[in-house]
Amino acid sequence: MGLNELINTYYGDLSDTDKYICEFILANKDLVGDMSIKEFSQKSLSSKSSVIRFAQKLGFTGYSELRNFVKWERGDGPIVSDTHYFLDQVLADTNALVSSIREENWDDVYQKIAESDKVFIISTGVTQQNQALEFERELLLTGKNVALIPGNQRSSEFRRMIEQLNDADIVFVLSLSGENTDLEGVINILNLKKVFLVSITNYKSNWLSKNCTYNLYARSTRSPVPSDWWLQTTSTFFVLIESFVFGYNDYLRKNKPE
Repeated sequence: MGLNELINTYYGDLSDTDKYICEFILANKDLVGDMSIKEFSQKSLSSKSSVIRFAQKLGFTGYSELRNFVKWERGDGPIVSDTHYFLDQVLADTNALVSSIREENWDDVYQKIAESDKVFIISTGVTQQNQALEFERELLLTGKNVALIPGNQRSSEFRRMIEQLNDADIVFVLSLSGENTDLEGVINILNLKKVFLVSITNYKSNWLSKNCTYNLYARSTRSPVPSDWWLQTTSTFFVLIESFVFGYNDYLRKNKPE
């Protein structure tokens, strides 16, 4: 998959600023591969943060990875050694997640779940929908009333949820990048309702996490080999979800009335 195909795939998630950055890259491919982010942002009349968000919307970790992809596509040769093994990255992401989970204390969220009338789960993307299904299954086993809602503010399910929401409910939102523009209307409406919102995203600064009450982070990495663009770790989301729900079950046991 080349840059044009990537842009077409994610075009619906791009803002007007993102589309201008696209035009600049496509018109200056021979130059972009050698630009620092400072040079790129100046010449494209964009801020550094806008450039980074744009790169992340295309599935890159940041500008450096996007620049490397452009260099590879223009024929500058392999960007990383053939000795790179993506299995190592899967294990590294899992180890990083496990280390971060050991330092977390989710009792505030657990208390909110325990007190809630209903838990709603909103997801975007095929992978996130599978994660949401597993999240729903595991929460149901703890005895919670759970509902999956599409991440579309115009859907009947979402509109009906808004009619029923109260301040005793909690909403989880799953998004790989946290930069899906289709979610902005959804989150804005939920924030107007003053709902307790929990984001589940990749471990990086993103729009969704900044606009939620609480954040849970998995670890997702794309292969640094441009020809392996389709390789991206997502298993840590399932590890995070299972750890979170099992931790909630432990919380219920510890706080069970005598």
